[in-house]
Amino acid sequence: MKNRTLIQLTCILSSLPAIAAEKTIYAFNWLPPTTQLQTGAYPSGTLLRDASGALYGTNLLGGEYYNGTVFKLTPPGIGQAEWTVSVLHTFSGVDDGGMPNPNLVMDASGAIYGTTEGGGSWMDQGLVYKLTPPDRGSTQWKYSVIHYFNFSYFDGPGDGTNPSGGLIMDKNGNLYGTTDCGGDPSDPDGIGSGTVFKLTPLDAARTKWQETVLYRFRGGVDGANPMSLLTFDGAGNLYSTTMYGGTGKCSDLFNYVLGCGTVFRLSPPAPGQSTWTKTTLHHFGGGNDGAIPQAKVTIGNNGSVYGTAFEGGSGGCTDGLLNPIGCGVVFELKPPAAGAKDWTETILYTFTGPDGAFPQGGVIVDGSGALIGTASKGGPVDYYGMGSYGLIYKLTPPGFGQTRWAFTDLYDFDISVSGTEAVGELVRDPQGHYFGVTNGGGPNLGGAVYEFIP
Repeated sequence: MKNRTLIQLTCILSSLPAIAAEKTIYAFNWLPPTTQLQTGAYPSGTLLRDASGALYGTNLLGGEYYNGTVFKLTPPGIGQAEWTVSVLHTFSGVDDGGMPNPNLVMDASGAIYGTTEGGGSWMDQGLVYKLTPPDRGSTQWKYSVIHYFNFSYFDGPGDGTNPSGGLIMDKNGNLYGTTDCGGDPSDPDGIGSGTVFKLTPLDAARTKWQETVLYRFRGGVDGANPMSLLTFDGAGNLYSTTMYGGTGKCSDLFNYVLGCGTVFRLSPPAPGQSTWTKTTLHHFGGGNDGAIPQAKVTIGNNGSVYGTAFEGGSGGCTDGLLNPIGCGVVFELKPPAAGAKDWTETILYTFTGPDGAFPQGGVIVDGSGALIGTASKGGPVDYYGMGSYGLIYKLTPPGFGQTRWAFTDLYDFDISVSGTEAVGELVRDPQGHYFGVTNGGGPNLGGAVYEFIP
């Protein structure tokens, strides 16, 4: 028979809430000597996790040519404690691209696809690349470019240019993404307002690809500068945001009206047709409504679209000239009711600073229907008198008879430990652990990859 005291202690411990824990699993280095810069620095966006638990991501800078890297983090083996980092490719900034974007995607063969904002074969307009896993007995990944972006004001219907978001893949292996600029050559500024594109493999080895521009943004009310990852729904529709454009009156430091951004949907062609149909679901108005969305949106089981806006809301945050811009919001867009056509926006949470500010990543939905996300700035802790460095938060749906989502601060980032400026969406493993990146800070000042256990 078990000792009664031991049984009582076990019951007490099992009834206590779990203690959340953060572990910095790799800190990138931006300190000399230069050999320490080879893995890159300043990771951004959402990590890719494979079936073995390995994590893949990109660094904006660093590497052999200081133009960024693609990296892999392999989990510790049996009896080990440290993750192992390897560099799959280091960018030169010219024909193979530079400044790689986050949000990689992997096909069934283990090949990885991504985009670079710069470099390429034409006027530094960026590209789409493929990394093929090493052959047996080798450790070298094979790098190839599958599309160079090439937009010219004089060439008629145009390609996009300078993507900032990554790629998604459909069940047939087609790739989809966005470009910040290019597209519509009628733009009077000559740079275009961005595109949504599709890349179709033309051979079994996936070495030849055909690009199709699905939509060219026209700026103004139509939206401009789609900079975030696309999202599929179950019917094959694509959802995302434009950072600017729309009907809002947000302006730059010179009072030039840029618009406050939009949420849009692209619906695939009907049978026998070839044109995708674009619908604007919401125009951000600034102020309490939110403004300047930068992150991926998430489709809930109820068909709602959940996301974040970097600015706006009633919080007291200001820009560099101390103009009030708000601290950002989390929003929900509900589909039209039967017989209606308009989507309905609800602000689920408004950041105020001590509870976080300026969310650069979107939210993911956990098994209970709660939303988990990060704020790149703000938080309740002033570290070393230098401010707050962002946090991980949870929004729990209203209970019976309630209307407000409940906010929980799960973890506050420390610039010297876990880094600062959390970006991108979190990735959840089957054990309920979350993985993400901070773009700066950390023990070596080059940003970090972290694991968070609620």
